[in-house]
Amino acid sequence: MTKLRSVVLYSCLFAMGIGLQFFITPTAEARPKYLIKFATVAPEGSTWIKHMRALDKELREKSGGRLGFRIYAGGVAGDELNVLKKIRIGQLHSAAFSGVGFGQILPMVRVLDLPFLFRNDKEIDLVHKELRPFFAEQFKKRGFELLGWAEVGNVHLFSKKPIRRVKDLSGLKVWTWSGDPIAKETFVAMGINPIPLAITDVTTALNTGMIDTVYAPPLGALALQWQTSLKDMMALPLVHSTGAILISSKYFKKLPPDLRKLLIDGLKKTMKELTIDLRRQNNEAVKMIKDGGLTIIPVPTGKDLDEFYAVHDEVAKGLTGKIYPKEVLDQVYKILGKSNK
Repeated sequence: MTKLRSVVLYSCLFAMGIGLQFFITPTAEARPKYLIKFATVAPEGSTWIKHMRALDKELREKSGGRLGFRIYAGGVAGDELNVLKKIRIGQLHSAAFSGVGFGQILPMVRVLDLPFLFRNDKEIDLVHKELRPFFAEQFKKRGFELLGWAEVGNVHLFSKKPIRRVKDLSGLKVWTWSGDPIAKETFVAMGINPIPLAITDVTTALNTGMIDTVYAPPLGALALQWQTSLKDMMALPLVHSTGAILISSKYFKKLPPDLRKLLIDGLKKTMKELTIDLRRQNNEAVKMIKDGGLTIIPVPTGKDLDEFYAVHDEVAKGLTGKIYPKEVLDQVYKILGKSNK
């Protein structure tokens, strides 16, 4: 069940995008001297694995066969907590983590997952770029190297009744991912008591009427077919969810300087290309959801929009000092040109 939970989780919140053709594992090659054991629950055939296998091929070619990946896809290495344990004992070296996973290593980085923080992709990319050196140093202190931000994407509310203002959530039976303090705090700030469930229980809960409102990237909602039980999707993103690719500092230090640079440069390019692909696919998913019969509720304006942004202020203040220090939140606001209310 743990593995199933991880696979479903990433299908929804990691917005992987399964293609029409499965990406076939390359035939056996000579083992590189430096073989990075990399884990992800992204399935074979996904956009994620397509890009990672292309990077593996590129690294082997540019390094003269000295550097490459062994990719454990589809959750075969376990969920994020299991993968983290395996990295710490040296069974694995690197992995793609969601906020929940890397939040176990560095909780403060989840400041990037605050609701209604970003207004557009430009702001997202700017904050990621400006704060990467700081977070990279913080991860290093905990035994990990931040190789790159990994796109998860904008998460939207899906419901059986239209949500145009905060008060429209009143009376709705809203699911929240069990154990996620940011999601819980967000819905409480909206004046509702969410129903915490494991993500594997969401489909059943929708079918039985236990819940009638969920959140997911459009691509994830399609992959899980949640939209078949719902009627509306808010165009205003609830949150932009961030992921990261990390590698054990212990293993990273074993790499010769030229291979370290090759790895960092290669992942920077790969993650940029992956982000472009996933954003495009999520846009396409919105069109498919609309064509499938769901109503896309336009972004609110005026006072209605201000009420949603006020939720951000309340949640950000409530979690300051608990998940991240005030200085980190202030720095995010400074980059965005916002005041800390």
